[in-house]
Amino acid sequence: MALSHGLVLGLILLILGGVGYFLLAASLNREATNEVQTAAQSEIDRVRESGQILPPADKDVPSSSAIRLAVILPGGRVVAEVSEVPSWLRPQREPVTTIRAHGEDVRIVTIVLRKGPQWIGTIVAGKSLEPEHALLSRVRLLLTGGGLVGVVASMMAGWFLSGRASRPVRRAYEAQAAFASDASHELRTPLAFVRSGVEVLSPHEPQLGAEILREVGYLTSIADRLLDLARIQNGNPVLPLQRVALEPLCREAAARSRRALGIRLELRIPPGLEGMADPVGFEAALDAVLENVARHGGSEATIEAAARDGRVVVSVVDHGPGLSPELRQRAFERFVRADPARTRASGGAGLGLPLARSLIEAQRGRVWLDQTPGGGVTARIEIRGAVGGAIPGNPAPAQTEADPPDSSA
Repeated sequence: MALSHGLVLGLILLILGGVGYFLLAASLNREATNEVQTAAQSEIDRVRESGQILPPADKDVPSSSAIRLAVILPGGRVVAEVSEVPSWLRPQREPVTTIRAHGEDVRIVTIVLRKGPQWIGTIVAGKSLEPEHALLSRVRLLLTGGGLVGVVASMMAGWFLSGRASRPVRRAYEAQAAFASDASHELRTPLAFVRSGVEVLSPHEPQLGAEILREVGYLTSIADRLLDLARIQNGNPVLPLQRVALEPLCREAAARSRRALGIRLELRIPPGLEGMADPVGFEAALDAVLENVARHGGSEATIEAAARDGRVVVSVVDHGPGLSPELRQRAFERFVRADPARTRASGGAGLGLPLARSLIEAQRGRVWLDQTPGGGVTARIEIRGAVGGAIPGNPAPAQTEADPPDSSA
């Protein structure tokens, strides 16, 4: 940030300094011409007042700030001793021109002196431009040095101020990571208590007990992943990956979402499709996407998967009301809800998709939203494909998730 501010300031100073420098150069050039023209016109007035042509008194140093004058008769004779008039002070073709003399630029003004229609002589005035060039050199040096000092000072000030401004944000992220770490750690105790209680009661209801124990184990794993994510935000390694079959993971997440959310899901997952993922982290991300389907996707969707270019893409396709392009871009920001008018109880807190993105990115993948043809939203989860395990081609035929058997029967 400080570097960008310094570069912007340097560009502004360069533009302003360049414009000011060229304006000053043009002003000095114009003033030098006016001075020489005024001196030549004064000599013409002196000749006219005196009625005779007299040699002007001058110095023979071109770098002097004084303006040199010479009167040349029509025959080319100089009105003065030739030694008193420098060789560079001679009439020029142009009324105003610049020549080189003794290594210096000299502004020359040539004015024809007439008495009625008769040409009686030529007034030549010259002035060295060395003082103007010296002034411009000092200005260039001042602009360059001042600009560099300004840029360095701006970068140092920006670095200092940005550091102070980022401290509250850094502390907030540290507090957030500490909260996630503490929360995931504290969840383990009640989950362990629930597990022990279910294990005691499970002999009376074996099927229900096994199902609850499976879900408790899943919640315990999610708590571990929250702790891992808190570590990830502190710069620690991402979630470990392993070769997994995607069809059982998607089927388990679908069954869980159907029981908890009452949504209808179709699975089109090739049985042999494999990828590199963290099983619990992948299921938790898919759970968050399916929860979004329950709230905003019409409670009905299709889960598809296919391998391409060494990657595996799992798509959750719904035909609900859909989202605007702007909202699809912001859907992964925290606390963003599709309908802000809905309450948190009915519309969620806006944390599901951000959690899904964090979990998938921690597995070196990515997640995004597309528009479903005909209306709705398609959530796509992309992970690494397992070498030799992916089956390319079209998705498998649809398999509607069946109702679980009624345990009370």
